[in-house]
Amino acid sequence: MHALLRHLRDRGLDGVPEVHGFDGEGREVLGYLPGVTLDPETEQPSERALVAAAAWLRRFHEAVADFRPGRLEWRQGEQELADDEVICHNDPGLYNWVVLDGEFGGMIDWDRAGPGCPVDDLAFLCWSGVPLLREIPAEDAARRLALAAQAYSGATAETLLDAVDARMALIAERWKAGIERGDPGTLALRDSGVMDRHLARVRDFEMRREAIRTALDAHRRPAELDGIAS
Repeated sequence: MHALLRHLRDRGLDGVPEVHGFDGEGREVLGYLPGVTLDPETEQPSERALVAAAAWLRRFHEAVADFRPGRLEWRQGEQELADDEVICHNDPGLYNWVVLDGEFGGMIDWDRAGPGCPVDDLAFLCWSGVPLLREIPAEDAARRLALAAQAYSGATAETLLDAVDARMALIAERWKAGIERGDPGTLALRDSGVMDRHLARVRDFEMRREAIRTALDAHRRPAELDGIAS
């Protein structure tokens, strides 16, 4: 993780904690990113902050593209990067955003970073930041999803909506692997009921997904008509 964070700062990426190493008692020391985190269960970032977070995620994926350290032991287990993978944050939920005066300021908690597909990171960011994990009006979800896709560039909102399903399935797979390895953090998630609550939210999202897709179609049509008129 320290090598990764140093690489990102060397590439000029903002919003990443600075690594200071370890203190005399062996405790990890990182630089402080000023701001607060938000609770996706009860809070929603502004559209401006959502757009900034998606644009930052794109810069992160570009900065990390040449960080290919070989086969290593990650939180998810021993893995090597596939050709279409980069080192993803893997947990860019709203609770890991740093927000200062309503503006997106960076990302913390890099312990779950590891090999993955960039669209999975973006899907998770939208799951928490739109948010898709709880019910909001389908029109609002569609508009915010489209804004995030546009800010990231290279992904359509429809593709991103489908990617959320795959990302949620991946979470379940990684949790299962973590339990089998006896990972303390994963076991704590299971024992605290976080896993059961997550699976219930995924089932609820599956019931709302097509309404969001319909709203995306309605959102796109006026833009297409404006393009024809111009």
